[in-house]
Amino acid sequence: MALIRMLFKLLALPLIVAVTIIQWVGIFLTGFSEIIFNLFAGLIFLITLIGFALGVTAGIEALKMLTVGFVIFIIPYIAEWLIVRVATLNYGLRDFIKS
Repeated sequence: MALIRMLFKLLALPLIVAVTIIQWVGIFLTGFSEIIFNLFAGLIFLITLIGFALGVTAGIEALKMLTVGFVIFIIPYIAEWLIVRVATLNYGLRDFIKS
């Protein structure tokens, strides 16, 4: 039984390396995309407010634009949630190796 467990631990090592690289790349890309997406969402928000205040857009159009801005704003946070799941998988595999 110990031999099979040791074999599974050896098979988990490359998986840990792959998951760690995916985690690092995800953190790196999320950091940059969060800045860009937040700026873009803020720009959409300001354009929507100015357009609604000046009477250029109707209420339902402004609501649609605000929805688009919110969706753009929330995308990096969904990516962070996925990175947390990858990190949880990584720590679980490391605990398996240590046990």
